[in-house]
Amino acid sequence: MSDLVAAYLFCAGAGSGAAFLTALLGLAARRGRLRRRFGPGDPRGCAGRRRAAIASYGAALALLAFGMLCLVFDLGRPELALKLFLRPSLTLVTAGSYLLALLAAALVVLLALDLADAPRRGAFGGVRVAARIVAAGAALGVMVYAGRLLGQADGAPLLSTPWLPVLFVASALASGLAVAMLALLVAGDERPAAACRIVRRLTIRADVALIIVEAAATALYLVSVAAGPGGAEAAAPLLSGAQSGLFVGGFTLMGLGAPLVLDLLQLRFDLPGWAYPLAAAATLIGAACLRVALIHAGSPVLEAPLVGGGFAEAWRGVA
Repeated sequence: MSDLVAAYLFCAGAGSGAAFLTALLGLAARRGRLRRRFGPGDPRGCAGRRRAAIASYGAALALLAFGMLCLVFDLGRPELALKLFLRPSLTLVTAGSYLLALLAAALVVLLALDLADAPRRGAFGGVRVAARIVAAGAALGVMVYAGRLLGQADGAPLLSTPWLPVLFVASALASGLAVAMLALLVAGDERPAAACRIVRRLTIRADVALIIVEAAATALYLVSVAAGPGGAEAAAPLLSGAQSGLFVGGFTLMGLGAPLVLDLLQLRFDLPGWAYPLAAAATLIGAACLRVALIHAGSPVLEAPLVGGGFAEAWRGVA
């Protein structure tokens, strides 16, 4: 497997995670505590939320598009991508491709509505709600699909454990929140400083929770690998072998430890403004290191260019 596959997995994870969280927040903000706290009638608040949604949805769509391009070019025959949709077969790859297309279409609709500043009620409001529901569902499917995709590699202890999809979903959510946090900075906010601080603290607390979940998923993944075929030797490439620098240094220390420390310090002290985007960037770097490490550690046992017979079967069906 090439680094293009790792790039695809990273972009699909971060993009789907950002889309899922942004769509879910949009649905939750229609009513309840979030709506009461931030004031639905405040024009500055509405404009700020719309700009943040545009930035987050736009980043998610760009990541998904780039990831799909990486996947297509890794296959070596880009023309087969269209045939995969015209002549579908019952494979995991086909299901994942349709989920990616559905998510991209929902994001395009949401971006169009927000860019046009369409009304929040009436027919446009209904379309927006439906698009958010579709985006959230498709994004969740893409997050699970990425882990299941690597699990197609028969005989690869690092990739065949059922905890790998759990780890990928946790990583996608954490990196998706990092994308959304950076989108908040890009969009800017015209609300009072107190309201901006509340939003930042809420995202930081959510980031702490997701990092803890990701760390727990990582531990369970490693335990399952060690308990499977090959025992502790199966996890050696990640913990002490050629990929330990990426996995231990890049993912564990930079992707989990650094943003967790920065988040906790931001909650406790008044740190400079650079701490917020730095924590998000560290999470994204760690997510990329995780996927590259897994690809390189698992690829020696793979015969097909991507993941054993999974893609080979799908592409033979449309060739």
